[in-house]
Amino acid sequence: MNNTLKRLFEIWHSDYMDALPSAIKDRGYSFADNVKQDILITGFNPSFRNGDRQGIIHGPAANLWKDEKWDNYVGPIKKMIVDDSVDLREKTDYLDIFYFREQEQSFLREKILCKPEGIRFVVDQLNLTMHIIENIVMPKLIVVKNKESWAYFGKLYEEKGWVWMGYRFRHIQNMACGELCRITGLIDSQERIAPEIKETGLCGTFVLFTKHINQFTTAEERPKPALLKTILDWYDAEKAVSSFSI
Repeated sequence: MNNTLKRLFEIWHSDYMDALPSAIKDRGYSFADNVKQDILITGFNPSFRNGDRQGIIHGPAANLWKDEKWDNYVGPIKKMIVDDSVDLREKTDYLDIFYFREQEQSFLREKILCKPEGIRFVVDQLNLTMHIIENIVMPKLIVVKNKESWAYFGKLYEEKGWVWMGYRFRHIQNMACGELCRITGLIDSQERIAPEIKETGLCGTFVLFTKHINQFTTAEERPKPALLKTILDWYDAEKAVSSFSI
């Protein structure tokens, strides 16, 4: 049993689950078999649509990128990483920051975060997510592809005081498709959900905060493969220059 599957099994069998909607346990959970990659695209939580089977679903993100069948969720993501001139599929991984299966995003606010047991459920999932990002994927660029998930990275700390994973960011520039930042460290707060992580290994990693991308998103608001490649080249060029001895 891999570490992600083992940890999710523990979470889904924790005592607090009895206080949460039964659908969470009945539907099971879904996660990516993550690997080290240059780009990490993050979503919110896996959906549960009519006709979906219950249980545990997982697999490598590479399977999503290779699937030729159109999917209203995966299709727009693929357009961010591959077109006629740029193909970043072999450099890109994916994860949802939460693992419970639900179609409506309001479910988290209205059914889970409204009770102490639900907050424990959220914290345990985010702790796992942070360890996956830090220790497995170790990306050069993170695309946070859902505006509601910005807060869970620590992006709204200055504005709202919300810590959660507690990354500290430096603003780089605003673009039509979102806001480009860099991770500069961790927020100094006892409220961070992974206090055992004393220092982040992601200092210098770029983070593109964008919104949910679907088939109706305008071309200007959609991150393009050429943009993501340019950001990666920027990261690599800085590393190369810093390695020179003068």
